[in-house]
This record gives sequence, structure tokens and C-alpha cells, in this order.
Amino acid sequence: MTSETQARARDEAESVASSSPGDERADGTAPRDVGGPAGNRSRGRLSLPLVPILVALLVLLLAAAAFLWTTRPGESAVRTGDYAEALQAARSGVVDLTSFDHLTLDDDIEQIRRVATGDLREESVAELDSRRQQITDLQAVVNTEVVGAGVTRAGGDDATVLMVIQSAQESTASPQAQISRYRIQVELAKEDGRWLLSGITGTGAGGDD
Repeated sequence: MTSETQARARDEAESVASSSPGDERADGTAPRDVGGPAGNRSRGRLSLPLVPILVALLVLLLAAAAFLWTTRPGESAVRTGDYAEALQAARSGVVDLTSFDHLTLDDDIEQIRRVATGDLREESVAELDSRRQQITDLQAVVNTEVVGAGVTRAGGDDATVLMVIQSAQESTASPQAQISRYRIQVELAKEDGRWLLSGITGTGAGGDD
């Protein structure tokens, strides 16, 4: 080998030794600076496993839906029609229970038996029957009308109605009709598909409204 050839080989070896192994890629392009901002961002960004997270969320949603389904309240035994039926029964029942005529007293007592139940029925019938002679002698007539009423509670077998009633009382002792208003609370019980009066409580004078 000539001295010129040896010198050229020595120069090429020194050039290769001084160059950095990462300065060039195989295709001859400069490599990306892994220590720069882009490299820092890539190291700081978390690589989240999206599929497992979505599956976990789906499982939680399904579990929540199943819980709500199994714990939802059962269907109410009270239909919307029950409120209207209870109200109508209370209105007509109170009129039949508190109205009477000395000429039709027996029919009035039978009507009480049809619209009331329990102690209310027994006590109301006993009261009219015990005062039969007095009612006949005075030729007493009592007519009741409902001024206002509303259902405050209704269950499958019982209901409560608040109402204002107006009663006109006539007799030989008082030729001019005496009119009074009362606020009452009416309890009803459902028996054999019918709403019957089971209790009446006075809550005060009805006033003029």
C-alpha cells in the first residue's frame, strides 16, 4: 500500500470515529431530537387503555340500571278513578246519612244502612230510631247539601274526604228553616268494590265560604 493510500484510509477512519452514531438514520436523514420539547411531551402524555375503561363504565351502567329496576316501587293499587269514586261516594253518602224526613223515616234508615258501614252505620241507625217519636211529633225535616269537597288521601281500601256541608232544618217548633254550615272529615272504606262511609268527624263551623 502506498503512503498516499495509507493517509487517505487514516483520514476516513478519523472522520468515522468523530461522528455520533445517532447523527444519521439509515435513510440519511437527521434523527429527531429526543431531548427537545416534543420528546418531553411524548414522555409526559399518559397512554390510557380506552377499551378497558369503556367496558368498565358499561358494566357500571348496566349494574345501576339493574338496581333501579329491581328496587322500583310496585304498581300502586290506587287508580285515578278511585279518587273520583271515593269523592262521589262521600258526597252522596253524607247527604243520605244526614238528611231525613218524618214522613219517610223508615226509608231514610234503610238508606243509611246502604251507604255506611261499621260503627257509623249502627250508631246512625240507632240515633234515628231512638228519636223516631220526637221527629214525628215535630214533623222534622232535615235536608243536607255538599258545598265543597276534596279527597285528601286514598288507598286501596280506604279514603279520607274533607267537605263543607250545609244543612236546612225545618220543624213545627221552628217554622222558618234554620241553615247551618259545618266542616267535616269523612272516612270511607271499600267493601265488595263499593266505597262506604265509615266515620265522620266535625272539624268546625263551615262559615260563609
